[in-house]
Amino acid sequence: MNYEVRPMKKEEWPLLEDFLHEAIFVPEGFEGEVPRSVIFDDPKCRAAFERFGAMPDDRAVVAVVDGAVVGACWVRTTDEYGHIDDETPSFSVSLRKAFRGRGLGTKMMRAMLDELRDVGYKRASLSVQKENPALHLYERLGFRIVGDGFDQSEWLMVCQLDRAPGLRMRRLEPDDVPAFVELRIAQLIEEGTKETADLRPALTDYYRRRLADDTFVSWLALDGEQIVATSGISVVEKPPYFGCPTGKIGLVSSMYTKPSHRRQGIARDLLCRIVYDARLRGCGVVQITASDAGVPLYRSLGFTHNPNFLQLPL
Repeated sequence: MNYEVRPMKKEEWPLLEDFLHEAIFVPEGFEGEVPRSVIFDDPKCRAAFERFGAMPDDRAVVAVVDGAVVGACWVRTTDEYGHIDDETPSFSVSLRKAFRGRGLGTKMMRAMLDELRDVGYKRASLSVQKENPALHLYERLGFRIVGDGFDQSEWLMVCQLDRAPGLRMRRLEPDDVPAFVELRIAQLIEEGTKETADLRPALTDYYRRRLADDTFVSWLALDGEQIVATSGISVVEKPPYFGCPTGKIGLVSSMYTKPSHRRQGIARDLLCRIVYDARLRGCGVVQITASDAGVPLYRSLGFTHNPNFLQLPL
């Protein structure tokens, strides 16, 4: 498939009306056609395409296959679904049905996110129906749920763009384990734990074994070649219960960011990535024992305190 992602031309702006209609989410079991009148009768739908190009925040890219425009991704700060404020561009993205599932939506959104980041926007937003599987794509691109959208049927999601220049995310690899262990020890000491034993051999053995059998997942943030933040989730199994029918639990650990890189949204990004990985591995619940400093982050992502959590040292 020969394709390109490029800025949308002025003469192509009228296509946004068609693409918005194409993007309307149809739940499973729905039969028939979505009437085109929907996008005109709903003021928030109209705000996504009417008079596009009239505002300085209007930006759009398209996916072109064999010379034909088959998808569009555009942002506005109008009062559409996903609108937060007049400084935050809100996303719309759409592909012709025949071209879905080929990664074109991801490529268009990455191109737009890079453009917004390059010109200095601090964040972007979007709205997605809670039943829409595209939610997982948005999470992979860095969008995080911040609450309900216009109503309880949809999520409002935000992507932080003001990340430190040169910062990149990738998974933990076996060669990273020695540096990862040192950061884990630094975290434990910073949280007030006394260094009563050399944990390096045991931690090294644990991470290598768990990485090998895919029961430990970690994402790292790197500034250049230096690891500046870590995350981790261990998949454990218990007998299934009503709160977790799969019996699989994701235990979060190693959530640590170096002081020089804190308050940049890095921990939130890493946490959402490992929670997504836990979901892929069948975990029915994610748990964490958080420091006081970390509680606001976890609460903001929907974590709640469980008063029944106790432990017995052996």
